[in-house]
Amino acid sequence: MLNLNELFRETAVENFGMALRISIREHQDYASLVELKYAEKKMQFIESLANFLRRYDARARAYEREKGRIAFRPSKEDLDKLMELVEKYGVKAVSAALISHALVKVGGGE
Repeated sequence: MLNLNELFRETAVENFGMALRISIREHQDYASLVELKYAEKKMQFIESLANFLRRYDARARAYEREKGRIAFRPSKEDLDKLMELVEKYGVKAVSAALISHALVKVGGGE
């Protein structure tokens, strides 16, 4: 049986969810949301994630140039763990967890 509590509390899911939240709220990147939502197979998920990271990185670089501050990015360790989670829980569960983290309100300011 899947331990969804473990999946939703995983740091990699939280960090990628935060990046997706920033991308959606600051840049209206609904394309990434839709691509991740409809990914059903591992290769689709990987391609969707790569597209998201490419867009996110471009915006993060622009932010760093304009603001002179370092933008948040998920780490390589987060990416590795995310792929482990896809193997363990499947694409749909991991996608749902990422999207849930992206769309939930965090703290009082978001």
